Amino acid sequence: MSPEAITIPSLRPVVDGIRFPGTELPDLPTALAEVERWIDAGETPIDERSSRWTAWPDRPDFEPIYGPVSLNTGAAGIAWYSLAAADALGDEADAARARRAIAHVVDAWRDHVEDAFLGIAGTGIGHYGGLAGIGAVLLEFADHDSAYRDAAVALYDTILERRGVTGGRPAGWTGSDALLGDGGVVLSLLAAAERLGDARYLDAAKAVGELILADERPGADGASTWLGVAPELLHLPPEVELDGFELGNVGIAFVLARLAVATGDARYRDAATRAAAGIARAATIVGDAAVLQRMGGTYSFGYCTGSSGVIRAFLGVHQATGDPEHLEWALRFGRGILRSGVPMRQTPGNAWVHHQCCGSAAVLESFVGLWLVTADPLWLDAARAQGDDLLIRSVADAKGRRWYSESHVLPTGTLKAEVGHQVGASGIALSLLRLHAAVAAAEGGPSVRIPRLPDDPFPEESRPAV
Repeated sequence: MSPEAITIPSLRPVVDGIRFPGTELPDLPTALAEVERWIDAGETPIDERSSRWTAWPDRPDFEPIYGPVSLNTGAAGIAWYSLAAADALGDEADAARARRAIAHVVDAWRDHVEDAFLGIAGTGIGHYGGLAGIGAVLLEFADHDSAYRDAAVALYDTILERRGVTGGRPAGWTGSDALLGDGGVVLSLLAAAERLGDARYLDAAKAVGELILADERPGADGASTWLGVAPELLHLPPEVELDGFELGNVGIAFVLARLAVATGDARYRDAATRAAAGIARAATIVGDAAVLQRMGGTYSFGYCTGSSGVIRAFLGVHQATGDPEHLEWALRFGRGILRSGVPMRQTPGNAWVHHQCCGSAAVLESFVGLWLVTADPLWLDAARAQGDDLLIRSVADAKGRRWYSESHVLPTGTLKAEVGHQVGASGIALSLLRLHAAVAAAEGGPSVRIPRLPDDPFPEESRPAV
C-alpha cells in the first residue's frame, strides 16, 4: 500500500481570490529589510572601520555563552550573513555591515583562543563558537578580497599551534570527536586546505581523522557508532550518551564523509558508511518517513540534535559514496519532518525554537537544500510554507523583525531575540535569503551563489543542477 501523499498547507489564506483580512505577510525582500533593522539595532561602532554587536538588543547586558566575536553569537555570524546578502541582493548597506563586522573579528579573534565554551577545554578552537568557525568566515572574505588572506592564514596557523595544548591528544584540541570538538575543527581545516592551497591543514585534519577511526565502536550488520562527547564533560551521568549532528555519531558520520572526499582514502568512506548504518539503525521509521528520538524522548527537527542534522549527515555520506540509499535516507528524514505536521505544528522538542541551530530556520534550510539536490517541487513548496511559518512566529515593529526563541544549549528560561547566526536573526535571515533566491530561480530568475559553511553539504547555487 502506497503511503498517503504529503500535502503542503498554504499559510496565506485566500477567499474568492482575495487575501483574507488580517492574514497578510510581507514579501521576502521586505521581511529581510526588517530583520536587518533588528540586526543593526545591536551594532555599536568601535571606530570608523569596525563595529561590535550586542547579542540581544532588548538586553544590552546579556552575555551569550559563545561570546561577541564567534560565528555562533557574535560579529563573525553578522559578517557571514551580511556578505551573503550583499552578493545575492547587491545592497551596499549589507556589504558595509559585513566589512565593519569582519574588521572587528580580525582585530579581536586572538583574545578568544583560550575560551572554553560549556566548560569544555579547547572549544575556543572549535567550529561552534571558536576559531574554526571564524576561520570559515575569513575564508569566504579572502576569496572576495585577498587582503583578508593573511588574517585567515594567521588564524589557521594558530589552530595548528594549539594542537595538544588541551584535550589530552597530541593531534587534537578538545579530546572529543564530535563537531562540537575536534570534528568541527577538521571540517574547517579541510576547507582551509582547499581554499588556501596549504597541505599543512589537510595533514592536520588527517591526523585527527586517524584518532576518529580508532574510536569506532563496531556493531552488528556493518553498523558502527562513535562517542561524540563524553557525558561527564557536560555534567551528565556517565550512562547518558548524547547524539546529534553537533554532539554525536550523526555529525561524526559527516566528518568521516568529508575526510573521504578530501583524501580519497577508502577507510574514511567505509567508516562513514558504517556510521550512517548506525544512524539508520537508531531511526524510527513510519511508512516513507523517519525520525530520530532525542534524549528525553522528543523528536527534534533542528540540526544540532535533530532531523535537519541527520539529513546533512546522510547527504554528506551520499556525496562520499555515491550510494543512492544514503540520499533516500536523507529524504526519509525530510518526509519525517513534514509528516509530523510541519509547517504549522511545533511538536515537543521544537516549540519556541526558531533559529538555525535547533529550530525552524534549520528546517527551512533542509527544505530548500533538498529541493536544490532533487529538484522535487515538494521541497520548494514545503520551504515556501516553512518560510511563511517563520514570518508568522516573528515580532515586527519599528525596531525591526525578530524572533523570541528558546535554545537547547544556551541559558534557558527566557525567550531571547538575539542577532547572531546560530541562535539569532542573522541565521534566520540567511535561511529566508536562500528561500528568496530559490523562489526567484524557480520562477525564471538567475541562479545566485550563497556560500555554505564547512558543516553544510547543500549546493551553493540557488537553482538545482539536476
